[in-house]
Amino acid sequence: MNLQNAYFSFLGGDGRTPWVRACLEKAGCQVVEISNPKLTHMILPLPAFAANGSITGGEPLAELVARLHPGITLLGGKLEPWRDRLESTGAVVLDYFQDELLTAANAAVTAEGAVLLAMEQLPVTLAGTPVLVTGWGRIGQLLSRKLQALGAQVTVSARRSRDLGMIRAMGFRAAVTGQWEDLSPYRVIFNTVPAPVLSQRDLESTRPDCLLLELASAPGGIEAGGSRSLIQASGLPGKTAPETAGRLIGETILRLAKCQERSSHAG
Repeated sequence: MNLQNAYFSFLGGDGRTPWVRACLEKAGCQVVEISNPKLTHMILPLPAFAANGSITGGEPLAELVARLHPGITLLGGKLEPWRDRLESTGAVVLDYFQDELLTAANAAVTAEGAVLLAMEQLPVTLAGTPVLVTGWGRIGQLLSRKLQALGAQVTVSARRSRDLGMIRAMGFRAAVTGQWEDLSPYRVIFNTVPAPVLSQRDLESTRPDCLLLELASAPGGIEAGGSRSLIQASGLPGKTAPETAGRLIGETILRLAKCQERSSHAG
């Protein structure tokens, strides 16, 4: 299966974008200017949109909508809450971050980046350091294992009993998310939950030099403000490993585009 009749163009982007483009070109795809009349596929970054609705690193939503029409395929990451408006143009809209292979691989890159960021910020080694990871999703699981391998004293929080059981079975200390008894032992808190779980009142019990790393997408789980050191670290793959993250996105786009082409031929 090839994409000889597909013409790709990029709108917006970040440090991963050149590597996405390189992946497509290596596969023989044709990357053109957005104004090219042969254009078939538009590619948005991850996340596709900023909070105000404009493309991340690019133009306002209204200008994107004006470019879309039947015959165009739009691929982007995290397209909500604008997906319905995009689909109303008649374009095919694909959210590549709903691809399970990509989300799992991206979680691994995020976990590695979080470890790197913590090591850069801390004046001590992670080995022997008490840390808390909130959430037992993909990132929480991978991050906890990496921290454990480095010798950190890892506590992981979750809400469901089966998750708490698995956390203990894997050799971690377990805590119930939101039911914080004492946060003072932790030198680092990594949040992976994209919903409020740590309020300013909760954070009052942390040690003054506790490092807070917000890994979750907006609105995040750590309440901003106060005297504690909070680092907004969402979107780590594009910052710490743009080549790896970009290639993962590029491979996913190729896979989705080939599936779309196969479906169109079958129809």
